[in-house]
Formats: sequence, C-alpha cells, structure tokens
Amino acid sequence: MTEQPRTTFPRRSVKICGLREPVHARAAAAAGADLLGFVFAPSKRQVNKATAHACIEAAREVARDTPFLVIGVFVNATAAEMNGVADVAGLDLLQLHGNEDAALGAHVKFPLVSALHPAPDTSLAGVDATIAAQANAGCPPIAFLIDGYHPTQAGGQGIRADWGMASELARRWPIVLAGGLNAENVEEAIRTVGPVGVDVSSGVETDGRKDVAKIVAFVEAARRGFDRIPD
Repeated sequence: MTEQPRTTFPRRSVKICGLREPVHARAAAAAGADLLGFVFAPSKRQVNKATAHACIEAAREVARDTPFLVIGVFVNATAAEMNGVADVAGLDLLQLHGNEDAALGAHVKFPLVSALHPAPDTSLAGVDATIAAQANAGCPPIAFLIDGYHPTQAGGQGIRADWGMASELARRWPIVLAGGLNAENVEEAIRTVGPVGVDVSSGVETDGRKDVAKIVAFVEAARRGFDRIPD
C-alpha cells in the first residue's frame, strides 16, 4: 500500500485540460491557470509520459513565480500504471473518469479527483449518494468533477453539465465544474454553481487544437467570475 500526500483542492482554481503541445502549456501557465491537465486515457487528446513532461517543463519556464499543479486524466487505469505515469511525467493530482473502485485511493501516491457524468435521468439524490460513498472511503477524493453526459465518451466533448444539479452539490461537496464551458459562459457558470474550480478543454480549442487567445480569454473570464462571488 502506498501512502499519498494529503491536500485539499485549490479553491477558485482554473484548469486547462487536454494539453498536448508545449506552446499551449506555456500559454496556460503564463495566463495564470492553476492546473494544467493531460489526458493519458485513449482519446483524441491522449499524450504519453514524455510529451506531458516536455509540456510541463515548458510551462514551468514561464511560471516560476506562479506555481501551478499538474493533473493527469485516466480511465480505469491500475494504481501501478498511474503511479508510473505520474512519476515520469511529474503529476501532482490524478483525475479518474472511469468505474474505478473506491479503494483505489489507498494504492496511489497522489490525491484523486473523481469525475462524474450524470445521465439526464439521474436524480440529485443519486449523484449525492455516489459522492457520499466515495467521500467515506479510506482515502477519499479531494474534489468531485461534474461533467456533461455522453453515452460513450468520458469527457472533453463540450457537452454542458447540469448547472442546477452542480449548484446543489456544491453546497455540500468540493465541486469542480466542467462540460461546455468557454470564455463566454464561465462567469455565469461560476455565479450559478459556486464551484471550487472550473475545467475547460474543447472550449479553448479551434478546429480541434488548443487556441492561445481562447486560453487567455477563458482564464481572465474565470478570474472575473471568481472575484465576483463571496469567499
């Protein structure tokens, strides 16, 4: 059993996910993103350990005085696989989008974020119960990401999450809001939901590739949103 460090999810955080190129990782860090996300699960945004490490090193070159966290996205990977990737790439957090066992947290080195993609017919009580069960595990997630629902994909599809449900959940749990966010709607999303953080991928892309201008605009808009809600 591996003992992982204990921490809390950074409040009022902005995450740029699905990074694949050093130029975009640098742009996210320079814009002041709190978390840089890299997808290691099968996906059109999937990267390997070496690519992620190169992006992270490039980002650190421009953000020496504004530290950020690095989060790896996985789907049904084993603890050994995630620990190995995290060590080589230089991850700080692990984000799980699959059907991982609640006991997995006791076997990884790094804190977990658990992603949920509630189907349209899922009740608030049902999602709340799922989160409560995970929160009561031996090594619980430090945050719960609410994403839009897709029947076959685990995220990054630009499908808007249920803000009403997310708002109710955010009253009890540390909720990160994802799904369909962009620079035009993230301020409203933050005011409506009150999350501890926001997460974007497709919303800062043009023709399937990260867009520096959209990254900067999203971070700026999210900052305005967080600045306008009380502590």
